[in-house]
Amino acid sequence: MVNDRTYILFRNMPGKFAATSHGMMRGISMLLLCLLFANADMMAVEPIDSPDNEYSISRQDYTREEMHIRFVVAKNRIERDYMNNAHVLDSIVRWVDKVSNDEMVEIVSVEFCGAVSPEGSVRFNRWLSNARLTALENYVRQRIDIPEEKIIRSDHYIAWNELDSMVTNSDMPNKEDILRIVRSENRSTGEQLDSRIGELKRLDNGKTWRILLNTFFLEMRNAYMVITAKKSELAIMRENLFEKEIALDYQPVEEPKAMLSPIKTLLDCSAPHYMYVKTNLVGLALLNANIGVEFDLGKYLSLSIPVSYSALDYFKSTIKFRNFSLQPELRYWPMTNYKGLFVGAHMGFAYYNFAFDGDWRYQDHQGKTPTLGGGLSVGYRMPISVDGNWNMEFALGAGVYPLHYDVFHNVKNVSEGELYDTRKKTYVGLDNIYIGVSYRIPTVKGRAKSLSVIIDALD
Repeated sequence: MVNDRTYILFRNMPGKFAATSHGMMRGISMLLLCLLFANADMMAVEPIDSPDNEYSISRQDYTREEMHIRFVVAKNRIERDYMNNAHVLDSIVRWVDKVSNDEMVEIVSVEFCGAVSPEGSVRFNRWLSNARLTALENYVRQRIDIPEEKIIRSDHYIAWNELDSMVTNSDMPNKEDILRIVRSENRSTGEQLDSRIGELKRLDNGKTWRILLNTFFLEMRNAYMVITAKKSELAIMRENLFEKEIALDYQPVEEPKAMLSPIKTLLDCSAPHYMYVKTNLVGLALLNANIGVEFDLGKYLSLSIPVSYSALDYFKSTIKFRNFSLQPELRYWPMTNYKGLFVGAHMGFAYYNFAFDGDWRYQDHQGKTPTLGGGLSVGYRMPISVDGNWNMEFALGAGVYPLHYDVFHNVKNVSEGELYDTRKKTYVGLDNIYIGVSYRIPTVKGRAKSLSVIIDALD
């Protein structure tokens, strides 16, 4: 028997069905109902009136997905190997491509947003937040065609509300003082630093500022894309006809949501650890076999351990630079991705035996008195491959070394020559000239941290 809901459905449809008689409508309804029984999970429902079209789209028919990428402090270049960026960037392209080709889903808008942490100047922070959203937009639109009319650009600058929410949901002992400052008004003018920054730095002799800098600020240096989509008119029509809930066919990205309602979650906020295997081209040119390894020790430190060995003469016995040396070095990297400028402090240990075709040959005393000293160095590392695994490195170092050595007559075809003198002195000068190549190997992924993040809810 045809129920009233089925009758109402077809009574409201436009066209000639609205003009048929009551009895004829019931007959047609009965016939279509029989056809619908072939698909048992579909049932007719009453349509929702809309002033603009036949079927309206209710609030729950919208979906909003937000995907973040992170930036190195003060940078606007997208680093795929920084934190979780590679996964997020690939997911963004897959997600947008999937939704764009799904006839059941219609993209309403794609919003690109940029944000910075608060420690920079006003002018630089405004430029940086805009540059970050532009970098993300360029990356996405080079891979996926998005109509210009659907693009929204939002320069969020410093997300003080985001910091407010993260601190609120943290267990920091003095969060009341932090929140009082964050929620206060900026009293600075022009291009001065935000007055709240100075107040935060003075809390607890700078300890509070360091905690904010190393935890919460890391999450504020980002750009993100917000995609708002809705069920298409075809999907809504199918639901209204058959009471079948259409599920959007995509896998949401497991990224922090927008910053309105707070939750606590476990996020992997640390970059993977790497080992670098490298060699010094200058040493190879001098026929010194050498190899080095370098391990990153955290955000800003790494340990480099190069070893060099040579037992050869340079084409004749009166020219040689034989040595066995070890020069471990602790390096500090201002940037957290172990690229660019670094400074280091090293220790040097070496046995040596060298002559330059003159009258004398110099060797550590009795071949058993290596020098032991140390010094400082400065250098620069830059990637030379697209994936960032191959790198060039340049470094120059100087140090202080106490020497205890023997002086021999440098005689052709004589293995040692006559001992002339034994001396002690202190060498001060260059101890490292490095032009080399290195290859980066992932070792251990960084541990996840429990952080307070915020998820955005649709109004």
